[in-house]
Parts: sequence; structure tokens; C-alpha cells
Amino acid sequence: MKKIYLLLLLAIYCTACSDKSEDPIIIIDPAEEPLIKAAHFYFIDQSHYRVEYKYNSADLLEKEIHLKENGEPLTATTYKYDNYRLVEQQMGVDPEIAGFNYQYRGDTLIFAEYRDFAAKPQHFTRTFSYPGDHVVRIVEKDMLTKNEQHIYLYTENGNVVRTKILDPFTDRVKEETEFEYDERPNPYFALTGKAGLPMFRSQRNVTVMRTLFRNGESVNSEIRYAYDYEGPWPVRKYQLLANNKKLLEQEYFYQ
Repeated sequence: MKKIYLLLLLAIYCTACSDKSEDPIIIIDPAEEPLIKAAHFYFIDQSHYRVEYKYNSADLLEKEIHLKENGEPLTATTYKYDNYRLVEQQMGVDPEIAGFNYQYRGDTLIFAEYRDFAAKPQHFTRTFSYPGDHVVRIVEKDMLTKNEQHIYLYTENGNVVRTKILDPFTDRVKEETEFEYDERPNPYFALTGKAGLPMFRSQRNVTVMRTLFRNGESVNSEIRYAYDYEGPWPVRKYQLLANNKKLLEQEYFYQ
């Protein structure tokens, strides 16, 4: 589960574009951005679950409702803001069960805390620092086991191009991942923030997620993605399998 929450965290900064892309950069007028109202997320057998998105008066994401294929509710996530800054992310039907809280210095994210009071409790914190113009350092501490790990995000123009997870005692790389993106806009980008404030989604659509190290060993494995577009906006996302065979992963529905 913490791996999932780490990916949620990385989405804060994953706004990179691949230098190798031959597509023209598409600049979108914010007033022309459509709101994504729902999405279908597909499993390998092509069954799916549905997520519906609800917004507040500022067009910021207020609630995600997860539904089974037959429409039966699964769970929900709610979001709360302070002056356009995301400060709470509560997961589950009961808001006391699990969620993140975020703290800022001005508009700079400096601290996040996650608590989960389910059958197998989790409680960890992440402290953010910015040691260089293109580096974000995150110290993650498990408050139950007292274990700690250090996460580094390497950015270009404020966008993540590489992540590393280091052993806090030896500084050895435990996991390292590269990201490549196309030049088309991700409809999730501005759902939980405004321009100039921390974003909790990627700006572009990821095309390659390449794992270089895992558990301290070189693996050099990658997952590749492709999209169908209507205009600049994606309407379907696929994982590319062997021989470029496409496996449908997501459909997007707009207001």
C-alpha cells in the first residue's frame, strides 16, 4: 500500500516532458480546459471500475467516488483546500479512517502526514526540503516502526525526470526510476491546485516509466504507454505490450 501512496506523492511533482518527443508543444488556455467528469480504469481481463469527479465552485477537485462496474459504491476520497492549497485528502467512506494532511510555508509544501486506522494501521510522515534548484529531498519516517527512507526527486524546469530512494544509513540507491512524457496536456493536472501552487498531478501524459534499480539491484525494466486523443485531450490510455499490442487501461469522459 505504501508503494501506492508513494506514487501519489510523486504525482505532486511529475510534470516532466520527454526531450525525445517529436510532437509539438500544445499550449492550453486555462479557460479552455475541460473538466474530467469520470474515468473507467480497466483490469487485465478488461473488467473495470468507474471513478466520478465532483468539483467545488473554484473548479478544484472536491470528491472522487469509486464505483464497481455495476454502479455499486466502493469508496470515496474527499479534498479540502486553504486558499487553493490542498491541505487534506481523506480516503474512504469514513473520513476518520485514512488520509493525508499537508503543511506549507507560503506556497511551498514542507510536510505531509498519513494516518490509516484500518485493521493494519499505518502512520508515516514526509518532510520536504529543497537543497538545490532542481532537487527535492523527502525524508519519509514510519512512525510505528521508526524506519526511515530518503527520497530524491530530480527536476528540469520544475518537472521530475528521475526519482531515487536511498538507504538512510548507507546512501545506497534502493530504487531509481526515470519518466518520459508526451507533449500533450494531462486533464488531471490542475484538479487539486492552481498555477504557481504545488500540483498533485502530472502536467503531461507519461509515456515511459523506466525502473533502473530495485532493491539495490540493476533491473532496467520499463512500462510504456500510448493514448488516443480528441484534439489535445486523451480519451483512452493503453499499456503497450510486446509487439506494440495495446491493453486498454483507462477511458476519460469530460463535462
